[in-house]
Amino acid sequence: MHSTTQAAVVTGAASGIGLALSARFARAGAGVVMADVDGDALHRRAAELTAQGARVTAVTADLTDPDAVGRLADTAFDALGDIDVVCNNAGVLGPVGQPLWEVPLERMRQVFEVNHWAHVLVARAFVPRLLERGRPAHLIHTASMSAFVVGAGSAAYAASKHADLAVARSLRADLRGTGVRVSVLCPGRVDTPMVEGLTAPRGAGGDTTVSAEDVAGLVWDALGSDRFYLFSNADAPRRLRDQFDDVWRHVPLPPPSPEEELWPAPKATTVATKH
Repeated sequence: MHSTTQAAVVTGAASGIGLALSARFARAGAGVVMADVDGDALHRRAAELTAQGARVTAVTADLTDPDAVGRLADTAFDALGDIDVVCNNAGVLGPVGQPLWEVPLERMRQVFEVNHWAHVLVARAFVPRLLERGRPAHLIHTASMSAFVVGAGSAAYAASKHADLAVARSLRADLRGTGVRVSVLCPGRVDTPMVEGLTAPRGAGGDTTVSAEDVAGLVWDALGSDRFYLFSNADAPRRLRDQFDDVWRHVPLPPPSPEEELWPAPKATTVATKH
């Protein structure tokens, strides 16, 4: 899809992975609609990209508001015409380092509003229009390694990312056989403002750090392919293996069926005799 990637929408575009994605698409000559709730930062970054020759449109939007998401979709299709890529990337870290029972419930709800419900709203606003236009397109959901690996003190973030992984998997099944592909981006630790100065809760952070530009390159390389899971960090295989080994240890194995029974051990048929 690289040569045909002419138009992209990126949410959470004012910083971090979203900004890197926007810049990567813009460098390739694509028109980009950048959306973020932080209007000041968004317009600064959009102006910087425009000064470098990019074709970007900045849209300040609270993606937890269904009406705002609808307006974003209207603006994006008006500005870009056909859309090739939608990066459902907006996210917040929320409270970390506290056990579940100490996390303020309202903070946990806020994390879910951005990391889960906003992604649902964006998908519901864009996917029907992408299908209606009948062209190849690619939907990228930014989840996290926290959709698989959960450490102490990370209940709000990890639970929201598990939910987003489920949404992406469901969309993948719903869209099978259409021209709209789905991938789920599962970065580990990324050097972004969101994690600056953060000490990851025990078991949650991983051992490697990559740049937002590395993650954007990974997404770029996957566009137009059927790659669903996009893992950016070198320690992902080990972390996933540890998680699934833990699951496997708790899976009760059924007894073998009669057809699978091994031959019984032969019984002794000779008797020692005295000579």
